[in-house]
Amino acid sequence: MNMSMGKESVSKVKDIVTGLAAGGASLAGWSAGEAALLGVKAEEATTARLALGQDFNGAMDASISEAEMVLVMDVFCKAMDETGDAQAAFDRVVAIKMNAAEGAPGAETALKVARASFLDAVRGGFAPQAAMLSAFISAAATMRLAAAGTH
Repeated sequence: MNMSMGKESVSKVKDIVTGLAAGGASLAGWSAGEAALLGVKAEEATTARLALGQDFNGAMDASISEAEMVLVMDVFCKAMDETGDAQAAFDRVVAIKMNAAEGAPGAETALKVARASFLDAVRGGFAPQAAMLSAFISAAATMRLAAAGTH
């Protein structure tokens, strides 16, 4: 892909990516500011992936998940700073995500998986941040699996 074609493609999809990511973030329970930030982060990451030749759908899917993970960790770390308690910080992230996932296929199962994953990782000696990351990845996989079963 030549450089002008790449810039033109990125220009055309920038608003779409930012809008979709921000809209999805809002539906996922993030505040307006967090949703806007997620949209911008997803757009930047998608732009980079497109420049490297990745297809649009794959680039966008990876970028939105990556940006959401950054926000999850940001909320978790801020809550850790405020409370000094990893479990309280984890519970804050879970509350945000469960509020957004209400009624979604697999939400309750994902919550159980996330809690078990977090506790297992902490008991296993992982840093709280690594335990949060493990829980987020496990819960997201559970939600994707449940959603796939509804199609």
